[in-house]
Formats: sequence, structure tokens, C-alpha cells
Amino acid sequence: MKFADRLSVACAKAFSWLIVVLTLAIFYEVIVRYVFNAPTVWAWDVSYMLYGAHFMMGIAYTLYRKGDVRIDVFYKNFSPRTQALIDACLYPIFFFPALIILFWASLSQVIYSWSIAEKTGVTMWRAPIYPFKTILPVAIFLLLLQGTAEFIRAIHASRGKQ
Repeated sequence: MKFADRLSVACAKAFSWLIVVLTLAIFYEVIVRYVFNAPTVWAWDVSYMLYGAHFMMGIAYTLYRKGDVRIDVFYKNFSPRTQALIDACLYPIFFFPALIILFWASLSQVIYSWSIAEKTGVTMWRAPIYPFKTILPVAIFLLLLQGTAEFIRAIHASRGKQ
């Protein structure tokens, strides 16, 4: 469980620096577009790829920090043991099946994308998109790993253990 936690934190810290790169890229684009009237062809592609990677690689960390959105109208009023029991029951029903389906679907898309060396069709730059698409199954795998750790914690807590 600690391995999943450390991996989630390490990935989040590493990918958090993409915001700095994204900010610099957008700043550069604004300057060359509005001061020099010479917009770039790459700014849009770079911005959504960097932010997408930043967002996706932070998902497991969000679960680790319990920063995910919960509908806790009733949940917050339950004891920690009852909350853990609910979590232990719902992870295998909703969390794992959905993420396993997403993982396999995204993996097949990534394999296809790499096989054709897929490029974006949004801008004239036509940047390679297959490395960016690889982030999705990696992020889902990390989320599954962190979810497994949280599931095990929930089982222990539902039994009155820590």
C-alpha cells in the first residue's frame, strides 16, 4: 500500500511541473501573438497536451489525498467503520470494473495510435499525438493501483483495524 502511495505522490510531484511549462508556453504565445502579431502554430496543441498530462497524472494522487468528489449527504454522518464498509463494498462494484474497462479501451486506442504514428488534426503543426495518448492508460493504471491500496485500507478499517 505504501508503494502505491509513494508512486502516486512521486508522479503528482513530477507532473505538477508541467504547469510551469504550460504557463511559459502560453505566456510566450500571448507575447508573440499580441505584441509581434506572429502567433505560433503549436501553442494550442502544446497547451492541451501539457494540461491533459498534468490532470491525468494527478488523479491517483487525488484519490490518495481523498480529494475526489463524494456525494456525502449521509456518508459523512456514518462512523468511520461504516464508511469503510461502504467503501469496501462499492470499490469492487463501481470503481474497479469501470477503470478496468477504461484501461483496456484506452490501451487499444494507444496501440492503434502508435501503429499509425497518429498526429493531431487541429492545427497546421500536426503534432504527434500518440505519446500524449499513452498518458491515459498509464494514469488509469496508477489510479487502479492507488484504488487497490484504498480498497485494502477500507477492508482493514471495516474490520476495526488500521
